[in-house]
Parts: sequence; structure tokens; C-alpha cells
Amino acid sequence: SLQTRMNKFALCVLAFAATAVSVNGQYCDASSTIVEIAASQPDFSTLVLAVQTANLTDALSAPGPLDVFAPTNTAFANALAALGITAEELLGQTELLQQILAYHVVADGASCDTPLEGVVETLLPGNTLTVEGSVVTDGNGGTANILGTVPAKNGQIFIIDSVLLPAPAGAAPA
Repeated sequence: SLQTRMNKFALCVLAFAATAVSVNGQYCDASSTIVEIAASQPDFSTLVLAVQTANLTDALSAPGPLDVFAPTNTAFANALAALGITAEELLGQTELLQQILAYHVVADGASCDTPLEGVVETLLPGNTLTVEGSVVTDGNGGTANILGTVPAKNGQIFIIDSVLLPAPAGAAPA
């Protein structure tokens, strides 16, 4: 069932996060988690609603460290317009939403204070992002600009101006 798959996905995310903690042995100094920070910022309200709808709040509150590329509300609005769908339509497709959100999270190699660089593995199995300075390139060749970085108790948030989309299954990387 869909609920079973969502639960398995959440457990996988938590397992990745736990692995990151044991491998890196890092604990961040900030007092709020990624989810708490995002929830406190009005410009992340679409992201927060998506995380809640996809049942990923607990996973993104895990100890970490996790690095999260966090699209702003404007980034989501632009992506929805480009895809020709409404926010309600996207939120109604839980599995797709979980895949998109997992594609915005890095656990392996994540840190509390070090910028990401080069090709990084996301929590969406088999999918990477390329980070060059303040530009992130997704599996379709689309780019997002990193507008800022916010340290969190369980990692860091990279504020981005576009939603990152994985390459379609079976497609060659861009």
C-alpha cells in the first residue's frame, strides 16, 4: 500500500541519517532543527507543508547531520507553473512528493558548517546533484542558486531559488 511505502521511505531516510551520525560523529551547535527553522520562516511555508504532507517531518528532525536544499515559496510557485500543476495536485501525489523532497537532502558527506562541493549523493537512491560554488545542478541540467546558508542543530539549510528535479527513471544523467 502507499502508506506502507511511505513508512519504508521514512525509515530509509532515518537509517541514512543514523549512518551519517555514526560515520561523521558530528553534532551541530545550533539550537533548532532543520524542520523547526523552516517552520519559523514564512518563505518556507510551501516546503514545510510538503514535508508534513509527505510524512517526513520526523526524518528531517533526526540527529543528522543532514544538508537540505530548501526551495523558497517563489521557487515552488515557479516550478509548479513550469510543470503546469497546482500545489494541491503535487501535494496529492505523495510518492512523487517524497521523491522530490528526498532529492533535496544529502546525508553522506553532510556537515554542520562545511559547504558542499562537487557531485553529492542525495537520499533519493541513485540520484546526485552537482554543487559548484553557489550553483546546484540537478539531474535534468536545471540549476538553482544558493541564496544563503542557515546552520541547524542537525545540519544545515541551503536556501535555493529553484526546485531541483531528478532525472526521469532510466534517463542518462545530464
